[in-house]
Amino acid sequence: MKNTRASEQHRKSAHSAEAQVSAHGAQMAKYFTLNQPPHVALDSVASIVRPQMAMTRLIARSGIPERTASIPPERAYVVSVHLNHANSGEWELWTDEKYTKTGVWPVGGVAMCDLESNSSIRNPGPIDWIHYLVPRSTLDALSDDAGTREVKRLHCVYGTLDPVLHHLTQLMLPCLNRPEMFSQLFMDSFTLMVCSHLVRRYGQLREANPQIKGGLAPWQSRRVVELLQAHLDGQINLTTLAEECRLSVSHFARSFRISFGTSPHRYLILRRVEIAKGLLTETNHSLVEIAAQTGFSDQAALTRTFAAVVGATPAKWRREHTGRRGFIEMPLSHAH
Repeated sequence: MKNTRASEQHRKSAHSAEAQVSAHGAQMAKYFTLNQPPHVALDSVASIVRPQMAMTRLIARSGIPERTASIPPERAYVVSVHLNHANSGEWELWTDEKYTKTGVWPVGGVAMCDLESNSSIRNPGPIDWIHYLVPRSTLDALSDDAGTREVKRLHCVYGTLDPVLHHLTQLMLPCLNRPEMFSQLFMDSFTLMVCSHLVRRYGQLREANPQIKGGLAPWQSRRVVELLQAHLDGQINLTTLAEECRLSVSHFARSFRISFGTSPHRYLILRRVEIAKGLLTETNHSLVEIAAQTGFSDQAALTRTFAAVVGATPAKWRREHTGRRGFIEMPLSHAH
């Protein structure tokens, strides 16, 4: 009964956190458009939300010519990535009434805003921004897992180029309008990558992260392989994998990479491709059937991933590797 109540409380807490974060995109749009002339409006607002982090894209061709309303305080950071070039002096920031005017803000430039401060902005030029809302609780969890003290603050000079965060952001842009493109495991891995990068590059920590020398124990490796095999579609999250191994999420992710030489998400992709190879050479199943059996959303997704990993499309690879083999009629149910 105790475990059941704890699980229920965890689900309610996660739901509450997600509900709070999910309003971020709409709220940000509201704050940015308050105090603006009637003709000023955001052309596009799109968000993808997880309790650990929210990602919102804001586009406004007419910019934000007047100072925005203040954003209410929250224990979180907004990390902004510019997808367009901002001219020198256009971007202005007020933090606890302290005024800052930036220089040139290039594409891929970033900024950090602590929402516990009273912040507002002005940018009269066209804007195309990605905002990551990162709760302090997410950063604290990463620090706890690494055995360091909590992150005191995230800080960078406004407009600092960050090729890593810019590349990760570009990777996620299609997901904002089609979140079903990426599995739960991918989204968890992406959140961990972004937050770990922010902590490493911009977090002010008192102690360096300790190095983990060993990987997963044999029983942990066996268990995680079983789970990934049972969820080829990727609909299992890092939290579940870590709990099954009795590890924290970040400890599990690092230990998995030491043991397998790659991330859980990449391992799953390579495993899918290996299973697809076997089905291509040993059965006469169609590519549509093989895509379904190996966890891909459709034949096109199978073809793209297979070609990227193997260097040839599934159809071409099948022709080259089945010349001297006969197909086996395998009922679809046996492939699972």
